Amino acid sequence: MDIDKELKAFEEKIKEIFFYSSRYGVYTMFNGAEPPLDGFDSKQLNRHCLDGFKIAQTKIVEELRALQTKSKQYQEDIKQAKRERNKDAENTLTKELSVLNYQSDIFRNLADAIAWQMLNGNHYFLRRLYTHETGEKDLLDKSFDYVIDFSNKINANPDAFCLISDITNNIQLGDCLIVDEEGIKISEIKSGEANFKALNIIKENELTESDFNEEKLKEEFDEKFVKQLKRMLAQNAKTERASKIIHDNRGDDPKYKDTKVYITESDTEIETYHSSLINLINQLDGKDWAYDCIEAIVHIGVYKNDWRLYGQFSMKQLCDPFPFIDLMASRGIAISEPVFLKPIGDDKIIDLVLGRIKIYIGIDVEKFIEFSNFLGIKASWSSSKELHKYLDNSKYNSKEIFSFNNKGIKIEIDGKELFLGQGFFSKMIFDHILPSTMLLKYQSSIRNTDFGNLFEN
Repeated sequence: MDIDKELKAFEEKIKEIFFYSSRYGVYTMFNGAEPPLDGFDSKQLNRHCLDGFKIAQTKIVEELRALQTKSKQYQEDIKQAKRERNKDAENTLTKELSVLNYQSDIFRNLADAIAWQMLNGNHYFLRRLYTHETGEKDLLDKSFDYVIDFSNKINANPDAFCLISDITNNIQLGDCLIVDEEGIKISEIKSGEANFKALNIIKENELTESDFNEEKLKEEFDEKFVKQLKRMLAQNAKTERASKIIHDNRGDDPKYKDTKVYITESDTEIETYHSSLINLINQLDGKDWAYDCIEAIVHIGVYKNDWRLYGQFSMKQLCDPFPFIDLMASRGIAISEPVFLKPIGDDKIIDLVLGRIKIYIGIDVEKFIEFSNFLGIKASWSSSKELHKYLDNSKYNSKEIFSFNNKGIKIEIDGKELFLGQGFFSKMIFDHILPSTMLLKYQSSIRNTDFGNLFEN
């Protein structure tokens, strides 16, 4: 692999897809000029934006399929190198495979940027479409062609767009996320004789997840087919629950069906530290590093050239004992603002994606707790015993709850004690929301909710 040549080609590809996924609509509508605030045809602008999404998706699918083909070959070559005990070849191939995986993540982040725009950046909707599943779908499988065909049919409508879920990181419910004149829809696509048979059985017997009688069905069908029915019903139920929340702002959680979800209105204005981040990045025009601390809690270091390495040592000292995170790690975070939608300028976004600049962010959790109490929101570390008791009684994955050194953070609001989730801090790091805003928004949400314990994720 010629790394320099591959990198240059990769840069050109992401620049092109970035343009179509985020800039094409406005650029085409106004011929590259600054758009006016009003007095334009909003429907036509929307059509241009959807056209850009469609072009971008076609290119993303093409790139991801090509990368999967290469990746499969590399995995076979690595196995062969291991069998031959050729450590040098194994290390070289593993390094090159990691480059392919990174490129795949970036193309998926571009698809996430489309999803983010379709849902207007609403975390609470995106969260319902993410089920914490692991593993990558095989885009080379024949069944994926059916999804592409379905998407193309929807995309023939100038006022609709069908995003294929499997090319994103964030959308894990349904095969497609569709936006049209009626709003947002989630669609399941089934192909193959076995799936059609299962769909007919479900329809004829009016089967649902809640009344599924596995033992009775095994009297008529083999165990493998019954399990397929069960999977399809579970998936359908998750999709229906997610659709209800998107349309009604309330309903059963798609993943944890016994948990109620309420989307509450908050009167807290969302304030970010975007302006500080932009200022730091602009300082790199004259030097190799810049640093700021937001509300004495959020440490931000921006670096280029050799300081991309030196900056790690500086951030480690500034954030100790708490970790700091590379902003590009957001591509692997379930729900966070995609890198390609950061308001830092197109050239800087590309520099960030290609590693020419580094942005490190860390949170001083002790200062956060102090600040929360200063605002009148009681906060404290839990004991290890309290954390594990909460996790044992919780339906949620332990990874969804924030913990450090086997302790969580308790927040008390109007007599309700809650444990903060990882997502609370992810929004401060990856969405750049001010700590004060997060705390006040959280307080407002709890006060406007009339149900028991919950946590922000």
